[in-house]
Amino acid sequence: MLDAALFLLLAAAPAGLPQSGPPIDVARPPVHDVTMSVDVGPARDILTLLAGRPEAPEALKRLRTSRAFQQALSRGGRNPDDVLGRLVSVAAGTPDPLLSGYSSRAATFSKILDALETDGTPAAMVEARRIAALLPSSTPVTARLRVVPLFSLAGFDDIIAESDGETTWLFADLPRLAPEGVAEIVPREAVFSLLRSATAESWTRLFSPFRVPPAWPEEKGSDFDTLLSRTVGDGPATLFLIPDEFFPVGTMFQEPIQRSFDRWNAAAETLLDPKAKEEDRRAALAAATLRGDFWSRHSSVVGVKITETLLRRAGAAKYLEALAAGPRAVATLYLDVTRKTKEPALGKAARRALEASK
Repeated sequence: MLDAALFLLLAAAPAGLPQSGPPIDVARPPVHDVTMSVDVGPARDILTLLAGRPEAPEALKRLRTSRAFQQALSRGGRNPDDVLGRLVSVAAGTPDPLLSGYSSRAATFSKILDALETDGTPAAMVEARRIAALLPSSTPVTARLRVVPLFSLAGFDDIIAESDGETTWLFADLPRLAPEGVAEIVPREAVFSLLRSATAESWTRLFSPFRVPPAWPEEKGSDFDTLLSRTVGDGPATLFLIPDEFFPVGTMFQEPIQRSFDRWNAAAETLLDPKAKEEDRRAALAAATLRGDFWSRHSSVVGVKITETLLRRAGAAKYLEALAAGPRAVATLYLDVTRKTKEPALGKAARRALEASK
C-alpha cells in the first residue's frame, strides 16, 4: 500500500531527483548489538509436505521441532499439530480449500523464498545496522531478529512479532507477499517490502523501553502532547518503511508533505485552544493520527519528515539525544535547525507551546 502511494506520486515528480537512501550512517561503530537473519526453512518444509515429495517425512520432523513454527502457529491458542495434520492430509490427496491453493502456487512461493535467501540475507544485515543506528545510546540493546515467512498466519498485519528471550521472531504471511490474482510478482521487490516492514516493527519494539516517562509522557487524552508523541514516535518507523529510491522524501514528495504539515498544524491549533470542545479535540487528534491511506496519516508523514531533516541537518548524535529526551526535545530541535530555511514549518500554536516549555 505504501509503495503504491509513493510510486503514484513519484510518477508525477520531476525527473533527475537525487536518490540516496535514508540518511542513516551504518558505518559508525554501533552501540547496540542487533542482528537480523532470514529463515526460510519452515516455509520450504511446508511446500515439501504440500507437494507430497519423497523427503516429506523429514520435512515433517523438522517442522515438529521448529521453534519458529511452534511459536507462530501457537498464537491465539491455536495448535500447531492441527496445521501439521492438515498439511499431511493434503499431501495424502485430501482436498483443502486453503492449503491446496497454496500448493498450486508453490512455484511462485519458491521464487520468493529463493530471493529471500539471496537478496534478503545481506539486506537484513544492513537493516539491522540501521535499526541499531537509530536507537538512543543510553542503554545498550541486544536483539536477535529472525524473519520467518510462513503460511496460515492469523491477523491482518504485514508482520507479526513475537519475543522469545533475546530472539524476536518476525513472522510474515507468505501468501500476502504474493497475492493471488496479481499478474506478475517480482520476488526481489516482495523481499525488500517484507524487510522494510520487519525493520519498522523491530525498531518500534526495541525503542519501547526508551519511550517511558518522564521524557515520554503517557498519553492522557486528546491534547497536544499526545499528538506530538505519536508524531515523533512514528518518524523513524515510517522512515524504515520507505524504499531507498524515494529519498530524500522532503525533495521527492514536497507537496504532499506540506499538505500534511498544514493539516497537522490545524490539529495542533485546535488541541492547544483552551476554548475548544472535547469532541473537537478528539476529532482533530483522530484526523491527524488515525491509520488509513498513507498520505492521510499526517502524524506519520510529519514525523518522517522531521526525522529525515534532523538526521541531515543536526546529525545522528543530536537527533538521538533529543529522541531520548522526548517529543518536545525533538520538535524543539526541528524548530532550531529549520529556522530561516524553506523546510515545512510547525505552526504558530505549536511553536508557542514549545517555546513556553523551554
